[in-house]
Amino acid sequence: MKNWELLIPYLVFFFTPLTPLLIGVGVLVFADLYTGRSAARTRGEEIRSHGYKRSVSKCTQYFLAIILGRIMEVVFLPMIPVTAITAGYIALTEFKSNIENISTVTGIDIWRAIVDRLQGDKNRKRRSKKPDTD
Repeated sequence: MKNWELLIPYLVFFFTPLTPLLIGVGVLVFADLYTGRSAARTRGEEIRSHGYKRSVSKCTQYFLAIILGRIMEVVFLPMIPVTAITAGYIALTEFKSNIENISTVTGIDIWRAIVDRLQGDKNRKRRSKKPDTD
């Protein structure tokens, strides 16, 4: 077996952990395409093919960022979860965009409700901690 024949199994092994991240980001991007189109219709905007092209380009760039994150994590920064941080940031950005689009269509500010709930939980935790009286 020649050395180059080992390359494909190595690459599969190296990039397999990215599969759920790439699928998740892909779903979020294409959901954003759908919800963005619905929001544009709600606002009375014309739907153009430019938005579709931008979504494909965005997905490609996001995939590249995740792959580069994997390389940085494995090769250069093994103690830092670069891949998870990169994919997490991308996922949160796309999630927020989807929620904003859904809010435009439904008229319900879902993002504000999420933020208020998270802040309420944080405030509740602070209040539940009893100060030391010692």
